Amino acid sequence: MNNVTVAIAMLIGCAALARAEPAALNVGEPFIKARAKLYADGWRADSLAHAATGEYMGLDRQLVQSGFSEVDYCSVGKSFCVFQYTKGATCLRLHTKGEQIRSMRVERWSSDCRERGQSEKANILPADVRYLGQWRSDCENFGQCKGADGFLARLKKKYARDPVVMKVLTSYANPVGVRQSPKK
Repeated sequence: MNNVTVAIAMLIGCAALARAEPAALNVGEPFIKARAKLYADGWRADSLAHAATGEYMGLDRQLVQSGFSEVDYCSVGKSFCVFQYTKGATCLRLHTKGEQIRSMRVERWSSDCRERGQSEKANILPADVRYLGQWRSDCENFGQCKGADGFLARLKKKYARDPVVMKVLTSYANPVGVRQSPKK
């Protein structure tokens, strides 16, 4: 083999690695099962998913609250969601159909990276932390502050070793407008 042939073979090998395929996903399989396969294969939630799309509403809100921080967005009306994963520098976009988490099914997937929004630089926190901020600011209006407190406790355990995130989570300790009485 000459040097040119070796160089071409190496380029083809690197290109194959850059487009790593996810674990054997199947159209129509339950989302929960597909997600478990992805995690077992080394894929992880893109923690900045949903940074481009703003507030969490409807099904995407339920997904993040249930621990699926990789949700990029869900449609309103037609029931589909898009999830973003990464594995090293490789991206995976997973599309699902279904109105409830347990009944969601894989529709398709691609190696596309998530779309980035204009205001994304301001959203450097993980999706679940950004969601908690939104939830804490309106929990009193919906009588859901106890639920937000529980979610806050889970996130404090999850991010205990991240001082930047912990500082933000500490600021969420009380809902907006609620003041603690001074300690005696």
